[in-house]
Amino acid sequence: MQTSLLSLLIWLPIVGGLLVLALGDKRLPAARWLALATSLVTLLLCVPLYQGFDGSTAAFQFQQNLPWIPAFNARYSLGVDGIALPLIILTAFITVPVIVAAWTS
Repeated sequence: MQTSLLSLLIWLPIVGGLLVLALGDKRLPAARWLALATSLVTLLLCVPLYQGFDGSTAAFQFQQNLPWIPAFNARYSLGVDGIALPLIILTAFITVPVIVAAWTS
């Protein structure tokens, strides 16, 4: 789970956003709740990221490195360091009140 945690933090909001987009204007309350639920789950996924992070090293952590387009030798490579960690958490945290603030009647 730890190696795919960053992928979940990236792809969950994207999938949630696409689902909200698919709901459209006709199901606005459902789209709002789906957006909020997606952002809360993303925020909760930051908890194991924070707890599992070792601040005593400057090395990348939670690394994931997979082949993506072999013909071009392109790889899907992720990792988090001490500078990126608080920014990831801040982004996940601030997304929740932004979504709630966007709820206009």
